[in-house]
Amino acid sequence: MNWVDEEEDRMRTSTSAMARHWVGLAIALVTVCLLAASCGDSDGDTDEPDATETPASAEAPDTDEPDATEPSAGTEVPDEVNIAVVVFAVKEASWNLSLIGSLDRVAEAEPHGLQVTYEVFENIAYADGERVIRELASGGEYDIILGHSTYGEAIAAVKDDFPDMLFAYSGSGNEPSGGNGYWIDVLLHEPAYVAGVAAALMSETDSIGAVAAFPFPNVNGPVNAFFDGARSVSPDITTSVTYIESWFDPAKAGEASAALIASGADVLYAPSTPGTFSPIAEGDPVLGIGDLIDEAPQAPHAIVTSTVALWDPAVSVLIDAWFDHAVNDAPYDAPLERIRFFMSEGGADIAPLTETLVPGDVAAAVMEVREQILSGEVVVELNEGPVE
Repeated sequence: MNWVDEEEDRMRTSTSAMARHWVGLAIALVTVCLLAASCGDSDGDTDEPDATETPASAEAPDTDEPDATEPSAGTEVPDEVNIAVVVFAVKEASWNLSLIGSLDRVAEAEPHGLQVTYEVFENIAYADGERVIRELASGGEYDIILGHSTYGEAIAAVKDDFPDMLFAYSGSGNEPSGGNGYWIDVLLHEPAYVAGVAAALMSETDSIGAVAAFPFPNVNGPVNAFFDGARSVSPDITTSVTYIESWFDPAKAGEASAALIASGADVLYAPSTPGTFSPIAEGDPVLGIGDLIDEAPQAPHAIVTSTVALWDPAVSVLIDAWFDHAVNDAPYDAPLERIRFFMSEGGADIAPLTETLVPGDVAAAVMEVREQILSGEVVVELNEGPVE
């Protein structure tokens, strides 16, 4: 099963937080030059991203101002960075595929001229996280170790013993540790709201549901937003959520999905629950909303769109920090909070709407809401509490 390639073809370009940082430096430089009457005009590309383009990792525009991470003269510059990725389930889980897709795109961009390589270590239970991460750090083969989930405690126990190594962990359920321990996250509540609008407009029974993994903040946030988006166009719509208490149990997800369908739901959202769409056969009136990656290739007869996690800007932040430390001996200084990215910052989006399922007027209404969120005209509340 090779979902990563399919995902990359359907992603879209979003501007990352790091790119905006460099644009700010470029603007400041131009202002100084104009005051000195010694610079020419500078043009910037501010076009809105094409919804069908593949998201690219952040790249700084060329300026005369030296990059804060550029090495000083005579400094030995690394030409590669090797990343160990620790995951709690198989690589094929959508949560893990979302990061793998981002790593591939960042590697293709060759930040700082680096060859970016990575290795994924599957099925690492949280209880084994500290042992595995310490073994990986002790081996000396990796420059960055990224625990792609709730490995914050394990990393906090290890990181101070390896001060020249960068550690990172992702998602909710963690705590900040600072120093060389970076907590990264992307937020899916905004594209989930857009998907909820699509679900309400496509529902024939005025009843929608979600098959979710656990009632964790990173799950509740998108589910709450999905239902809020649906209610924005259909205030009396019926909403239901079922938690299967597992991050990867396709059979259990399918059973929960079948029960929601039997209760009348005809559009189902599947946050972190592979297998949700298995009961939907071709010709059935039930539709689906995928999660984390573009899941339409799995069930093109049913999946309207997907909420897509884009880790590109977060991965770029980690590589930038590692590079600055490696070439300039800059201290690691992870903030004591999540480094998180919203949709407007390139951290998330919806996958292209499936044209064979979505009428043109519905597609136009859905994409209008997406644009309103990107522009700030519509603000989607992040509610990670119990699903309402």
